[in-house]
Amino acid sequence: MQQKSYLLLGSLNGAFKVLQLLKRRSPFYSFPFSVDPDDAPDQLQLELIDLHCDSELRSRHQQLSIVKFYSQLDKSRFKEIRTLAKKMLSLFDSTYLYEKTFSVMNLNKNRMRTRISDSHLCDILHIKTTAFEPDLVYLLQSKSQFYPSH
Repeated sequence: MQQKSYLLLGSLNGAFKVLQLLKRRSPFYSFPFSVDPDDAPDQLQLELIDLHCDSELRSRHQQLSIVKFYSQLDKSRFKEIRTLAKKMLSLFDSTYLYEKTFSVMNLNKNRMRTRISDSHLCDILHIKTTAFEPDLVYLLQSKSQFYPSH
């Protein structure tokens, strides 16, 4: 179990380093029309200037969801901005999993349940963070007796 804890800790440390790196770029992703291109990294500056000058894209940004907006940008014209958007979109999914894991861990390992072993906690975390859905109808139909006799 200790090895699994080190793996989780290493994974979290890597994720938080990525968060720190991308934190500086999040305004360019979330509010591309309100940031100054001079404050952007070199590879994004020209594309941000082009984006600011396009009134049609400005209106699309206001009308569409952020995911649809970035998916409709021209791939050849806004290559760096689209790459940043992909990184930011994939980042939110992974942080959700970390937050969900910590919530499950805090609910299961608390002052009232001090005797839960690390092995059991690991099993609970694995079950709770997996997208597996059991087929309950099949399981119930496959049993000939719902309540076995004593």
